[in-house]
Amino acid sequence: MRDVSCGEVRTYLEALASGGHPTPDPDVWASLLTNTAVTGSPTQPELTPVGRHVIEELAVIGYRVDPLPLNQVSERLGRLLSDLDGVAKTAEYFLAELGPVAPTEALPLLRPVAIDLANRRETPEELAKEFRNAWGSVEVLGGDPRDRLLAAQLLHDSDVAVGTVYAPMMNTINRVREIAGPSSPAVSVAALLHLAPAPGGSPSLDSFVRWRNATKVSDEAAALLASMFPDLEAALARREALRRLLDPAGKSADAMFAASVLTAVRAQPEDKGPRTLALAAALGTRFAHPLTPAALLSLRSTLEPPELVHWVDLASNYAKARKLAPTTAELNALGLALVFGLPRAHLEFDPAMAATAPTMSRVEKLAGTVAFTAWIYRPLASPKPAGQPQPAPAA
Repeated sequence: MRDVSCGEVRTYLEALASGGHPTPDPDVWASLLTNTAVTGSPTQPELTPVGRHVIEELAVIGYRVDPLPLNQVSERLGRLLSDLDGVAKTAEYFLAELGPVAPTEALPLLRPVAIDLANRRETPEELAKEFRNAWGSVEVLGGDPRDRLLAAQLLHDSDVAVGTVYAPMMNTINRVREIAGPSSPAVSVAALLHLAPAPGGSPSLDSFVRWRNATKVSDEAAALLASMFPDLEAALARREALRRLLDPAGKSADAMFAASVLTAVRAQPEDKGPRTLALAAALGTRFAHPLTPAALLSLRSTLEPPELVHWVDLASNYAKARKLAPTTAELNALGLALVFGLPRAHLEFDPAMAATAPTMSRVEKLAGTVAFTAWIYRPLASPKPAGQPQPAPAA
């Protein structure tokens, strides 16, 4: 029996599902029968639940797998799904191991940390120990524990020797609190300014202040951009071009956050702007504010938006099966985090890409961590109390 293609299978099953009576190629029929996608006989076929599932899958990915052998695609899909489940299972381990680390207010934000650590594919026990050390280094720096937890995540993700930045960070934290007030996320701001310093080797507090004045909804956004763009005017022009593309009718915080992510990675508006909009539309109602999740997805794959969102849905189901979060909104977000952390070559199940596909850059990692934790997940896990002022629109 020859290897039948996904396109042959999709064409036959879709015709059968629509009430037709197609005459199957003998090899197509044999393959479908072996895989329990059909029952009966070639002249009296019946579609099974497995067959309906195959139709649903191929309807989403057929545009790129139709020419490929069905068995090859099935094997690669199986490996990817197994990997998603494995990462979700490892995240369970990190939640249990790190639960005693964080104060009560920060416990919900251990979920993004757990997904992040699980996606690193390193020895879990060693990673948990390393993260506990990173947390210990920031625990005494004061302020909101959620801010300190994000700073610990940024420091750990960067594999920096904390001792080399600890004293300078303390000075910067004090300055940031003088500038932005005692409730500012000063520890995360200082971490960003010291992990990705502007040319010259020292964090630019002046640049942070200028970005803060131009980015009125997030000190983390101001620090992220200040750490990478000493030339405020050029970067601000790019961010504004992206924001206008994403939200031409207004000045939503979601559009500003998405534009800040894309600016940080030096995305071209004409490239990532339309793709982010297409991904936001494909995300539908999964996120109340879809532009920032869409901006993250735009960085990680060249897959068409419906397929990429399909993987987010599948990953969310694994997060739900592992009971990683209590609400649908949080599970959708953790599904996004699972997919964002996948190697691109693996997500696209193309072995030929493994040696050539770019890995996630340090800038992408920093921007992704800030965007996901501070702007996507934190509002879901720690909603603002009723009556508390919301952030002002972006300038």
